[in-house]
Amino acid sequence: MNIIEATNIHRTFGKGAVVTHVLKGIDISVKAGEYVAIMGKSGAGKSTLMYQLSALDEPTEGDIFIDGENVVELSERERTEFRLNTLGYIFQDYALVPDLSARENVMMPLLMRGMNWAKAEQAADRAIDSVGLIGKYHNLPAELSGGEQQRVAIARAVASEPKILFADEPTANLDSISGKQVIDLIGEIHKRGQTIVMVTHEEEYTADADRIIYMEDGKIVNEKKN
Repeated sequence: MNIIEATNIHRTFGKGAVVTHVLKGIDISVKAGEYVAIMGKSGAGKSTLMYQLSALDEPTEGDIFIDGENVVELSERERTEFRLNTLGYIFQDYALVPDLSARENVMMPLLMRGMNWAKAEQAADRAIDSVGLIGKYHNLPAELSGGEQQRVAIARAVASEPKILFADEPTANLDSISGKQVIDLIGEIHKRGQTIVMVTHEEEYTADADRIIYMEDGKIVNEKKN
């Protein structure tokens, strides 16, 4: 069963004579439980595609069904609620709130979903433990290494048990050792049954993916199964 079904996805930026056509009629589907890696050189459109598939941006043309819902037809408020309740995100810059502890950063989306404080705290601590940061609950982001900050970001993404986890260049700001640790962790999360869509430009980081999609100039040019 496909949990993502996107057809004829176009995305342009700009107006009039200055229009950049970043995505050029892409069709893509992702099965529930599948780990898909999207690869391509800088400017190929891979992050733009992920932003469409994850309902963070809206395509200029095309339809995107996520878990049976056509997110293109949702209002901005409905889309925000859908993202909060259905999807998880890992960004290359971690996107942690600097004044909040690791626990509080992980709790934040849970509280936004209406979970009470005690349950959110328990869920956050479980998620932090699951990414190998036992005891780091009270640390501020500045007190953590880059790799540890990304682990907190992963804990935040998985704490709410999303149907799909999106990762946009999750190792971009990490050294090779921390990067491999984060990729290995994402692979472990997939083994638990998590659907994952990851953008990367490092071929070595796609070893655990079920399928690799290659992009060039706003189009899918090839794909292979691992």
